[in-house]
Amino acid sequence: MKKLALVFAGQGSQYAGMGIDLVDAFLELKEKEKKASDFLGFDVREILLSTDGKINETEFTQGLVLLTSIYAYEIFKTLNVKVSAVTGFSLGEYSALYAANVFDFEHIMRIIQKRSEFMKACSLKYPGKMAAVIGLSKDIVEKICQESSEKGIVVAANYNSPIQIVISGEEQAVIYASEKAKEAGAKRVMMLNVSGAFHSPLMKEAGENLYDFLRNLTYNAPKFPIYMNTTAKPLIQDNLYQEMEKQIQSSVYFEQTIEQMVQDGVTHIIEIGPGTVLSGLIKKININIEVSHFGKLNDLEELKGWLNEHGFSK
Repeated sequence: MKKLALVFAGQGSQYAGMGIDLVDAFLELKEKEKKASDFLGFDVREILLSTDGKINETEFTQGLVLLTSIYAYEIFKTLNVKVSAVTGFSLGEYSALYAANVFDFEHIMRIIQKRSEFMKACSLKYPGKMAAVIGLSKDIVEKICQESSEKGIVVAANYNSPIQIVISGEEQAVIYASEKAKEAGAKRVMMLNVSGAFHSPLMKEAGENLYDFLRNLTYNAPKFPIYMNTTAKPLIQDNLYQEMEKQIQSSVYFEQTIEQMVQDGVTHIIEIGPGTVLSGLIKKININIEVSHFGKLNDLEELKGWLNEHGFSK
């Protein structure tokens, strides 16, 4: 039996002008654009169309990637396709929470505004780096991080695929671990253009601040399973706010999540939101999964054809 899951894009997939084509083509999204500007505290269209690089600053990026993913999801919903599960990569988990109706539009926007604010403050207070290690197994990378801890905090932060892991932590420790990874035979080690050591213990304070903000909010039961970054398993509803606190400072088990979804019967996945990074990772994790994506207006007809081809159209 075929089962369809949605995977939502994370930070790093942003680009100037993303989502504008969707809003301009589907006028019902205009109201969301207007409300998002109010909830986020800046003119979203102005930042999306700017050429000064603001879109890559965390306090803008997080809300804009979430918003663009919501635009795409709202259009996807009109296709009336049955979804069996959702997940998201880091920031994308918030899009998944919205898609599963755990939070409404206003709440998810206000939450992401706070998350980005807390993470920026933490990055300034506890500066750090992230680097992608390509070509080594997770066991080797974890061992390198452990051996490099004498130089400071460094951990395996993102398990992207069987041969791609992102490390995160204090600058000297990340640099030291990167050199050790090269010595161990890594094909490539790339420093990432990010503003902090995300998904590492350096983000602990941001997680605590987010929890303090969240604990007074109410939420709905998810309408379909949400596979969480921290566990690679479906959300246990009562643990939601603890999971959201933990996610900021803990590893993203993306590879393990996709593997668990497949084990649970998922056969087809659509990446929703800007970019196609996750589609590429998914094929590296399991070549048997059928993958498509939707983030631009130009993708829509191709997606409809893909859904029809694989028997998901009604």
